[in-house]
Amino acid sequence: MNLDRMFDIRLNTLDAGGNRRIEIALPTVQEHPERVGRVLQTKGPYTLHWTASCGEHTKRGDVDLKHPVISMVFQKGVDPDGTWEVQIDGAGADGAWTRRLWRQLIFVQKEFSRTQKRIAELAQEHAPVFVFSCGEQYFPVSLETLLRSPLIRERTDAMTIETIFGKESVPLADLGDFLRFNGHADYLLDFNFLTMWRSVFAQMGGDPRAATVYYSYLEDPQSDRFFINYHLIYAFDTKTGVAKWTGLGPHVFDRESMVLVFHADESPKELIISGHLENQFIFFLNKRKMWNQGRVSVPYDDPRTLKLGTHPVVAVAEGSHALYPTSGVYRLSLLKEIAGYLDDEALEGHGYPEGKLKPEQLIVPPSLSTDLLPQYALRPFRFDCLTSRFEQPDAQRDPHTAFLTFSGHWVDVLGPQNARFPPFTRKVSEIEHWVDGAYAWDWGDVPERYQENNDVILEYLAKHVHES
Repeated sequence: MNLDRMFDIRLNTLDAGGNRRIEIALPTVQEHPERVGRVLQTKGPYTLHWTASCGEHTKRGDVDLKHPVISMVFQKGVDPDGTWEVQIDGAGADGAWTRRLWRQLIFVQKEFSRTQKRIAELAQEHAPVFVFSCGEQYFPVSLETLLRSPLIRERTDAMTIETIFGKESVPLADLGDFLRFNGHADYLLDFNFLTMWRSVFAQMGGDPRAATVYYSYLEDPQSDRFFINYHLIYAFDTKTGVAKWTGLGPHVFDRESMVLVFHADESPKELIISGHLENQFIFFLNKRKMWNQGRVSVPYDDPRTLKLGTHPVVAVAEGSHALYPTSGVYRLSLLKEIAGYLDDEALEGHGYPEGKLKPEQLIVPPSLSTDLLPQYALRPFRFDCLTSRFEQPDAQRDPHTAFLTFSGHWVDVLGPQNARFPPFTRKVSEIEHWVDGAYAWDWGDVPERYQENNDVILEYLAKHVHES
């Protein structure tokens, strides 16, 4: 299939002055001007103009229709880091009409105060351990598995995507290529909830020993804080209980994350653990704890915060993959979900008789050596140098992060709250507000039996892992 390439981010690099240079080619504009004309509703001549904006900051220019390339420079100390919106508009002769052709988000990061080597060291040193319920069916996958694995590339079926050219049938085998060259901010990967259980994505991600976790690095421009964000990508989200069996909750693709907040001395101060939507109330311990911020702030140095050495131990909810500070049963409206491991003896009958902790309920980072437990691969997202190209991979850049240039909606959920993938989420693009607006988790009102349950998990880990 000959896919359109409307928006090819072909260059994203730092110059000697620490400025970010981005070049975007528009191949379809050059190769198929008649298709572009139909979108602009004209058979006559037209011109194209682009605008890039982030808050009050704006850049603009004209597009040469014979050599359609947009070149932008984001100046160190002048232009903000974060999400910029690029709009391309067409205009008729003498400005008789103007119409929108394209709208895409891009992510800009300029020079960091730390080297990539140091960032990688910190990410490894503090990489979390994740604890799953014994009923979990799906584990985090790599972007390569998600869109380039043999399971995908051998498919002959297609999905329909509403584009600026109308509805287009995109073969699943070509979906990754479509995403990296057609990242329109309003595009939606529209999965039919009646058939998604039979989709190829429901067949992948079931092996914890093939798990992958990503990390990204961001700095607070207003302080000396910096953030390491750990990202988990899932092929399928089953939910549990009523949401699962009615078919109203499950969806293809999912992304979860947690943030470690550091200060200038490079020691972590707090964990920002997220799960579910903002404005969705979550209850724990019969409403003893209740929040609707979509994330909680947990003090890193509190001895009750579960850690194996420098590695936080985080509970993952069965089905939804929401992250929580401790294993337990959490409620959302009439629904409930089990997170992590619940030892019935330690919880004095408040747990579930699921038996002893099993190796496949834990995934540990590569910096922890083990002969028994699954280890995940830890890879950098490198939001600072995203391009649409697979070419020029290096040891610190996974070429498949090219898929993340798609700024539309990856997650098609029932209702109006379809979701984007990072970096175009609040957890990344508005990291300071995301961190500062978290619900403050207090261990003081958590019963001792939960600490005893966490001790069971920690003892199991201590028995089977050690630092590399």
